[in-house]
Amino acid sequence: MMKQLSLTRMIVPLSDRDFRLLWIGQTVSALGNSFQVVAVTWLVLQQLKGSPLDLALAMLALSVPRIPLTIAGGVITDRLDPRTVMFWSDATRAITSGALGLMALTGYVPLWLLCVLLSIHSVATGIFDPAAGSIPPHLLPREQLDGANSLMALISQLGTLIGALPAGLVVATFGTAAAFGINALSFVIAVLAAWLMAPLARALQETKKSLLHDAREGVRYVMSFPWLIALLLIDTCAALAATGPISVGLPLIARDVLHIGAEGYSLLLWSLGLGSVLGFIVSGIYSPTRARGRFFCLVQILEAPLLIGIAFIPLPLMMFCLAGVGLLNGMLLVLFLTLIQTNVAKEMLGRVMSFVMLASVGFAPLSLYGSGAIASAWGTQTLFLAAGALTLVSAAAGLCVRWLRELN
Repeated sequence: MMKQLSLTRMIVPLSDRDFRLLWIGQTVSALGNSFQVVAVTWLVLQQLKGSPLDLALAMLALSVPRIPLTIAGGVITDRLDPRTVMFWSDATRAITSGALGLMALTGYVPLWLLCVLLSIHSVATGIFDPAAGSIPPHLLPREQLDGANSLMALISQLGTLIGALPAGLVVATFGTAAAFGINALSFVIAVLAAWLMAPLARALQETKKSLLHDAREGVRYVMSFPWLIALLLIDTCAALAATGPISVGLPLIARDVLHIGAEGYSLLLWSLGLGSVLGFIVSGIYSPTRARGRFFCLVQILEAPLLIGIAFIPLPLMMFCLAGVGLLNGMLLVLFLTLIQTNVAKEMLGRVMSFVMLASVGFAPLSLYGSGAIASAWGTQTLFLAAGALTLVSAAAGLCVRWLRELN
């Protein structure tokens, strides 16, 4: 009976019409994103006969512009409302994906124009992210936020697990234009879902203030809460410790240590993804109701030895450790979002979420470069030792912050 009640707790947010529309639209959009990732890669390497450097430029255009735009996205979200920002961001991405499809269809694909369109797509994503992170409290009561955040976090993993294989088949059979078209259609469905949602109330503003003023106000708000600063610093350290080692160190281990090739590397990524999905589900079923800040730090401490163990153990145990890292990361992500959403004023939530997104993805280039440098100089075992140590130290430091330790 308890299990049934817990499962109900996870899915009950879907009984709300607007949240259900939101979740369906964004899930379809995430499925479409898998088609675009494969299509961009194939377009550059095969259709354009591009070099690895060309592919790197395309991927940088798709990822880097979103980083600084997260702050602007938070300000715009608080000035308007999350639904409106998501609507126009998805509409922009539908247009860019459609334009990429037309380019691929006609065969006119200069690299500079491809990078421009991908950069516009990335800008729209950067503005979209804070809105997506701040919309659940506008739709649901506080007691449903754990379940809502679990369902929202599942979206990206479901998109990868379900969409990757069909994306490859579509590109191989019908070409990149079809894949870009499918992605554009997925964004159109997300736009339609947002349009069908009821309008959200907007914050009343007594006087017209500049975007820069609102951004400064957001910084002052964040700096006024020690627990919030601590959470953001822990999240930044966790992103530094995971992004590079998983993206750079894991394939090196697969190739040079385990000698398992691309198929084995895919199996390692699958283990990590499966653990993440389980973590999202666990968080939707169960979450502590008291001292959740302390619980957050303790879970992060548990992740450290699993992260270190990845580089020192045989394949079956490595898969277990990766699944464990994914599980704990999934739990931490849901708990992290819920802590922010339940303890931050709604009129500031967009700006605070922009700092959350910046902490999560803003230091990815540094993590990637640093991981490559450490692995080249001292090997992958040292890389994962450093990653585990950073995770452990940041979480232990968080426990020393009384405001975070006592946060509910």
